[in-house]
Amino acid sequence: NSPVTAQLIKQFVPREFPDVKPRATNWFPGHMSSGLKRMQMMTRVADCIIEIHDARIPFTSRNAFANQTYVGRPRILLLAKGDLVKREQIEVICKQISVKDGIPVYSISNTVRQKQFLRNVIKDGVAMANADQLTIKKPHYTFFVSGIPNTGKSSFINTFKKEVDHETNKLYVAPHPGVTKKISNRLKILNSPNVYIYDTPGVNQPMLDSPDSLMKLAVCGCVPTSIVGQIQTADYLLFWLNRKRQYKYAFLCGLAGPSNNIIEVLAYYCRKRNLMLNGKPHVKAAADHFVAMFNKGELGKVILDDI
Repeated sequence: NSPVTAQLIKQFVPREFPDVKPRATNWFPGHMSSGLKRMQMMTRVADCIIEIHDARIPFTSRNAFANQTYVGRPRILLLAKGDLVKREQIEVICKQISVKDGIPVYSISNTVRQKQFLRNVIKDGVAMANADQLTIKKPHYTFFVSGIPNTGKSSFINTFKKEVDHETNKLYVAPHPGVTKKISNRLKILNSPNVYIYDTPGVNQPMLDSPDSLMKLAVCGCVPTSIVGQIQTADYLLFWLNRKRQYKYAFLCGLAGPSNNIIEVLAYYCRKRNLMLNGKPHVKAAADHFVAMFNKGELGKVILDDI
């Protein structure tokens, strides 16, 4: 850091409140409603539920409505994108949720590298199902994978699917929410024991408790930024980066130091990357780039929920 930048960081005072107003108050399209109703009907056949949520918003991302659907069924919680959160924080979060809900909680990052660990998680689910049903052994087990949009549910299934079922193509995945719109066919993911799984559409709460919740979901890619506004999403992210004193963005965008002004930040980014539209800074495109950098871990490890 140059002396000027260090001094600016020392003098900088982050905003106390985000002061960001999203263009919408929720995102609960029709496929979520129909998917949730079918999930409620099919829960009775599930031996175990694998919940997958975003480690950066561990409390916001857990869908309270869906949790009620799965009450009484054996459950395991996986916090995806754990590599985007500091290790000591993820350990605290896992312990908090495990104690409160009485379920196993694990952090995961790369499903391919963690294949053996995830295989053991599935076997833990089988053991929980056996204990729950007081049976010695079943010929096969049925799991559901659930969670909010874009947390890696289909990627989790694909980790096992190729080696077990060579005839079926992998489930389609994309870096944006809303790809899976209906419950999948039953898919085999393990041979010993025989385990089958259903992929389910990502489902948000029908009614979110606050605009903050929606903004957090948008920042983490669980709600399209176009729903709440690209610049609003980037501005909310900027608030959290400053609050957590993660100022790497200032250098990546070409600023001399941190800023509370999202338009200034995006304009500097546009000039640095030559991102122009009709001779002016293309701030909406810059806002998308800004959020994308965060979701790749390039702006620092930041958790958006208070722990």
